[in-house]
Order: sequence, then structure tokens, then C-alpha cells
Amino acid sequence: MSAAVEQNMASDVDYINPVITSTKNVFEMMLGASVARTGLKLKTQVTPEHEVSAVIGLTGLVQGTFVLSFGKEMSFSVLDQLVGIKTDEVNNEVCDAIGELANMIAGAAKAHLAQLELSLSIPNVVTGAGHVVHYPSDVVPICISFDSDLGPFTIEVGFTKPVH
Repeated sequence: MSAAVEQNMASDVDYINPVITSTKNVFEMMLGASVARTGLKLKTQVTPEHEVSAVIGLTGLVQGTFVLSFGKEMSFSVLDQLVGIKTDEVNNEVCDAIGELANMIAGAAKAHLAQLELSLSIPNVVTGAGHVVHYPSDVVPICISFDSDLGPFTIEVGFTKPVH
């Protein structure tokens, strides 16, 4: 790993740890599922690793993007655990559940990042293999991989440099 990459990840750790903690807490409380972080890397591709992604814009003293990404099967499990609806297709209920889960995680992380004065956009859910999420050109997002009782998933978080 280059020195620049290590420096970028080190400077973002204050932003990433609240996301990891919030993810674990929301999964446990809302889904009854335990979560373990399995990886952390700078994102080098524009496509999320999974087919269903909730995207939330962040504004405040930093600008950023939060992306919660699940495989189809896991998104079905999230819907079932969250509201008790079973399905085998990505439909409006699945998208609503994934968007709401992303909103809960991002909102909980925001509470731990009060010094950034963040506002969150309404979640947008994008589906399909190979969908693309664009970040500002000066942002290199960090991809956090997780495994849970419901399956693997990722969260991507990218911030601009703080405004002083």
C-alpha cells in the first residue's frame, strides 16, 4: 500500500469507525443479526460489489456519499427480518427496506459525527448487476466489507476534505 493510500485511510478512520459501530448496532437491534467487519480497502472500481445499493448523499463541513450494498438474496432476507414480508424478486418493498436500513445506519453514524454538521439526503436505491455509483473526482471512497448472519454486504463511504 502506498504512503498516500495509507495516509488517506488514516485520515478517514475517524469517519469510518462510527459507520462500522452504527452498522453493527442497527443490524443487531433491527434485524436481530450479528455483524463482523471482514475487510477495509480503498475503492478502485465504480461498480458496487452487489446488485442492490442504497445511496445517501452527505453534506455539511464535508461532502460525501454513503452506499449500502447487498446481494439480491440478502436483500430478500433483510425485508423478511425487518417487516416480515417474503419475496424472491427485487421489488418496491425490497427497495424501501434497503433504503430505510441505509437511512438508519447513516443516521446513527451522523449522530457520532456531530462535529461535521452533516445533513443526509433521502436514500436512492439502485439495482441490477454492474450499476455504477459516481463519487466526486477528488473523493476516493473506502469500501468496508462485512459478513452477517444474513450474508455478506458492503458499505462504501467517501468524503471530501473538511471545510475549515
